Amino acid sequence: MKKRIIYIAIILVIIISSCQPPQPRKKTINVKHNYIILLDLSDRLIVQPDQPARDKEIIQAIYSMFEKRVQKQLYIKSRDEIKVVIAPQKGSGIRADQYEDKLYVNMDKIKNVYRRPQEEQRRDTFNEALYELYKKATFSKEPKDYYGADIWKYFYEDLKLDYSEDTLTKNFLFIMTDGYPIVGKDLTKLQPVNKSFPDLHIILLEGSPRDKDLEWDRVMDLWTKWFDSMDIADYTFIKRRGVSKVVEQIEELINKGEN
Repeated sequence: MKKRIIYIAIILVIIISSCQPPQPRKKTINVKHNYIILLDLSDRLIVQPDQPARDKEIIQAIYSMFEKRVQKQLYIKSRDEIKVVIAPQKGSGIRADQYEDKLYVNMDKIKNVYRRPQEEQRRDTFNEALYELYKKATFSKEPKDYYGADIWKYFYEDLKLDYSEDTLTKNFLFIMTDGYPIVGKDLTKLQPVNKSFPDLHIILLEGSPRDKDLEWDRVMDLWTKWFDSMDIADYTFIKRRGVSKVVEQIEELINKGEN
């Protein structure tokens, strides 16, 4: 009799369990990477040997890192984005919006059905626009014909538009510059920016101030104080060196803290 009661109880448990609706799976949201590449298109393009070629190679390497991350997330789970933006600069004759539209990919805005099939097309569009931009940017062989790129103005006016405040986003700002943050290379008038970017990882690339009077140390000290004033905790200065070594260092910084 006791065994029969136990048997009936087991049957009832099975019946009741089968009648319960299935529990919905919890949807996990992946951490998003937001890559912002800020270009200084001043006379640095002609002062340093092969600078446009170096810039393009580094930018394309960052784009490849973006693609690999998208692939790793099987395309459909990716929310990552990459954009190339141009620092404000007088006299360049460049319509920034015409290039920036083509140098912007946001996986979150692309329908799943197009994410993988259009990968090569997106890459080609990006590379073509990048080459057109640098061809347009190197309009003279005379340094005096170029105005300085105003990186301070970008931080003050535009960075808030490119920066994502999503708590599940890692924002990376790659600054392609010779090391001078403002027009005229005046190292005494860098005004603070009354904005904060708490989750911003800055990687300053291609810095090349003069070495003879320790200018590198002075310029980097200026950047450090400026970043600290905006409560930016994570920044790295990468001096101009072999492109392959620069790319390796960038990849290490992007992958830092990743599982």
